[in-house]
Amino acid sequence: MKVLMCSVPVSPIEQLAQSQEEAWQPVGILRVLSFMEENGYSSDIYDIDNIRPSYDELIKNFKKAKPTVVGLSAVLSHCYSNVKSISKILRELFPDVWIIVGGNLSASANVILRKTEADVCVVGDGEIPFVKLLDYIKLHPTRRELDYKGLHQIKGIAFIDENNQIKVTGNADQVPGKELPYPNLERQREGMVKFSGNDDIFYKLFTPYERSDLSDSMIGDQIYPEEIEFQKKHKDKKIYRIHLSRGCVARCTFCQRATKGYRVYPLQHLESHIMELKNKYNVGHLKIYDENFGSNRQHSYEIARLIKKLDMNWAVQNARVTSFTYEDLKFYKEHNMTFTQFGIESGSQKILDIIEKKVSLNNLYDTIENCKKARVATNPENMLLGMPGETKETVIESSKFTASLRHLLGMDWNVHGNPMVIAIPGTPLYEYCQQIGVIGKTLDEEEDYLIKMASLDAKNILDYVNKTDYSAKEVHYWTYLFRYAAKKAYVNLIIGSNTSLKNKLLQLYTKCIKSTILNQIANYKARKKKYKNINILQKIKHLTLPALHFFLSLSILLAPKEFLFFFIKRYANLKFYFLEKKYKVKNGKQIHNLFTPQSNYKVDNLKLTESRISNTDRAIDKSLRSIVMENRKKMDPARTEEEKSLQILAQAQ
Repeated sequence: MKVLMCSVPVSPIEQLAQSQEEAWQPVGILRVLSFMEENGYSSDIYDIDNIRPSYDELIKNFKKAKPTVVGLSAVLSHCYSNVKSISKILRELFPDVWIIVGGNLSASANVILRKTEADVCVVGDGEIPFVKLLDYIKLHPTRRELDYKGLHQIKGIAFIDENNQIKVTGNADQVPGKELPYPNLERQREGMVKFSGNDDIFYKLFTPYERSDLSDSMIGDQIYPEEIEFQKKHKDKKIYRIHLSRGCVARCTFCQRATKGYRVYPLQHLESHIMELKNKYNVGHLKIYDENFGSNRQHSYEIARLIKKLDMNWAVQNARVTSFTYEDLKFYKEHNMTFTQFGIESGSQKILDIIEKKVSLNNLYDTIENCKKARVATNPENMLLGMPGETKETVIESSKFTASLRHLLGMDWNVHGNPMVIAIPGTPLYEYCQQIGVIGKTLDEEEDYLIKMASLDAKNILDYVNKTDYSAKEVHYWTYLFRYAAKKAYVNLIIGSNTSLKNKLLQLYTKCIKSTILNQIANYKARKKKYKNINILQKIKHLTLPALHFFLSLSILLAPKEFLFFFIKRYANLKFYFLEKKYKVKNGKQIHNLFTPQSNYKVDNLKLTESRISNTDRAIDKSLRSIVMENRKKMDPARTEEEKSLQILAQAQ
């Protein structure tokens, strides 16, 4: 048996690796590979995601490897198009090859199994079911005569059964936290050399040391002298992204949960792992890329002590505010933590309840304030707009909350455009979108959506599928309202602050006027090269819009809120007119963008409306998960084995 593990790119394969400033570690593959080796199996790693070969090179390398089993690791639903094309190449080259797909994309196992050349999908953690599949394949090497009884006994897989129905055997069993392995980097490097001819791309895992990859405009005055000194001392060091736990203690309704619960990696092997990073790869700064760092306080404190002992510093990319007290932040700061980022999501308590965030606005604000007190940098620019239940009022609440956090942290008023929420398969949000008809339920419709996901840009309003109870025109207006209402709220905070008139005027100049001018200059320089190759009318357009934005921003200083919102809406509506004219399909089917209509069949009783929310005082009843479960009772129940299996996929972990 010849096994080949492949990482699947999110973006088009043709994108050259040379254009990538950094590489990403195929964590899932390395974890599965360690478990395979413990159980007597081996595999090469073909890191397609980082190597980005041409299709000719892809075919050449597959012929060289001659696999009998291929594992395709698709970490995001965005990988679907590449899974389809890669599996097609494999099937044409090797008609009898077993193709097994794992990763978050397996939430769409029904589409994968019907529309691609994949034989089996792994649902949930991959280690145990993949090894059991290898045991099965060893006994049944041909995929043409399946032993369905054997497949039914493997927990955590999806396949097409003997009745031509999709069968999901539940979510996979998990390796205990104490047995989770740290990645074997040498195996990844060997794969790079074997399939690309050198290990140049491998070393892009270790990027040049900087205090943070966030721009100054996103962290304001949070650049502290002690960290600048640390950076000067370690300026030749590298940054490395490390994983120290799996899963999350929360169940946000927009977030895909491919693993159940929360597990931490064992501490007894951590020091040797970090020492290898430090001595072999010159790492001096660790970015902890867990889904939810800090939920196990004892574990987190031991990590902090170890990193300080090794004279390194560290940052946390994802955490919950309820996991960090002021004392925690102070301790972490004393042990070289420089930055942490929290999932804030919204400045409206109503939307937080719909997300099932299980935090309050006070929790959020107090923790950000504690970061400032402890001198730990943080970034409040990570909210989402467009959840079901969103209204003009909740958008304004979020804008005011964003302004309060930026003002608190000493940041300027230049609120960045926040992303619109994307419905990902395997989440309550995705199922809700299917219930109200903005995402279709047929195989063709679901595949169209998955193909579209590869090019989705959450900050591009055109790519947003409307999940609210309001028109596309109104939602489009909210994206402008959010930014300008936040700026107006920021100005009001300065004016209402307990400081002298001189200081207020100075803040208005530095944080508002000067920052806007500098921002416009930076934007112009960034786009200057583009202006050389466009005609005069296009140049006028590209220069007029920033100028209008500049004068609109400055008018916030003096204009009453009512006048400002009136003007913003007219401006947004004008932009919407041109957007609609260009992209709305008049004759034909409009799917999966801002102009996608909701279902023709009656769905009013399924929508998350204002009246439906107001009928309950309990936060859990406002959760989109509860709404989706309640909607299921109003619809035809799952009767066939396939329908029951699809429900397992929809519910995820």
